[in-house]
Amino acid sequence: MNRKINLIDNIVLLVLTLAGILAVTLIGNGEYSEDLGFFVLYCVIGAIVWALVNVCVHEWGHVLAAKRNNFRVISVRLLFFLFTKENGKRKIALTRYTGEAGATELVPESGENLAERFVKVTKAGIYGNIIFCAVTVIPLFLASFLPFWVYSLWAIGLPVSLYFALENGLPMTTDGIKNDAAVVQGVRSGADSEKVLLALLQIHAELVKGKTPGEIGEGLYFDVPQLPEDDINYLFLLNARYAYYLDREDYENAKGVSARMKGLLDSVPKFYRPAIRADLLYNACTFDFDESEADNLVEDNESYLNQSTDVTVLRIKAAYLLYVCKNTAEAQRFLGRAEESLADCTVEGQRRMEEKLLKKMEADADAALPPAGAEEKDAE
Repeated sequence: MNRKINLIDNIVLLVLTLAGILAVTLIGNGEYSEDLGFFVLYCVIGAIVWALVNVCVHEWGHVLAAKRNNFRVISVRLLFFLFTKENGKRKIALTRYTGEAGATELVPESGENLAERFVKVTKAGIYGNIIFCAVTVIPLFLASFLPFWVYSLWAIGLPVSLYFALENGLPMTTDGIKNDAAVVQGVRSGADSEKVLLALLQIHAELVKGKTPGEIGEGLYFDVPQLPEDDINYLFLLNARYAYYLDREDYENAKGVSARMKGLLDSVPKFYRPAIRADLLYNACTFDFDESEADNLVEDNESYLNQSTDVTVLRIKAAYLLYVCKNTAEAQRFLGRAEESLADCTVEGQRRMEEKLLKKMEADADAALPPAGAEEKDAE
């Protein structure tokens, strides 16, 4: 995105938000004579509440639109809470803060009219914020009739909701990540980054159907525009290619892709770095055969490895225990936990790939164990 346009949109966001705060303050000052301290207190409380409401409404907009446009909702994250649905039951878990107040993970059920459907889903969150922004204008016209505390709590929602509406509705990029409006603009204009994004969504659609990464046509991975390395979709594309090579047991190319991802570690958003290091750890434990590098990666990534319990991380931890630590019994324990967590893997193609990788490790673990009765014989 043009840096000049990005700067202008940020200035507009700041100016209009401040204008909203000024309007709420001036009207309140003209209608009420209460202590300024109480006004500030009520406004702070109201701002927190309205911010939470706007985050929820924004993500709920994506969820509703996803159901209407043939997308599957994998998870919804609100601050530190991750909402998922497994076997018809909703689950809530604590998660790491990613730098964004909310996020909805979606995968398309099919690739038909994908660009049009994706735009509708993306815009739906913006519409939710605009609706709530309109609701918060009401107390400015009712100040003469509302109690002081009601006005303060309600009216402060205007600048907060206005901020959320503009932050998502004006095309902007923050730390290399585009907001909803910028993504919609890119899809409609046929920008290279969004062409790659749509190809990635097509890959996800194939994964949902049950194809493993290596079974998906290579055109979706490679017949796409070349992106600059600071484009977040370039990172996602590399990750998809890594899974493609790993599934096909093309370890040389997998190492090449991993090397490029490793070179980007210092420039990618911090939230994505632990997952990249985890993949590098799996490489070092298995086909790259670098125990020293594996030890360093475990030390650097200890918090992420200990906190995450998804099947991929459990598989990687089992690989470290089996191939580097040579602790077969403990590796088998983690392999068992990984097998149990396969049920939580809602994308069938990904689940099949993880199951295949786990079975290979289980065979290696069985081969590493001494034959039955060997320990008794040694004791004699």
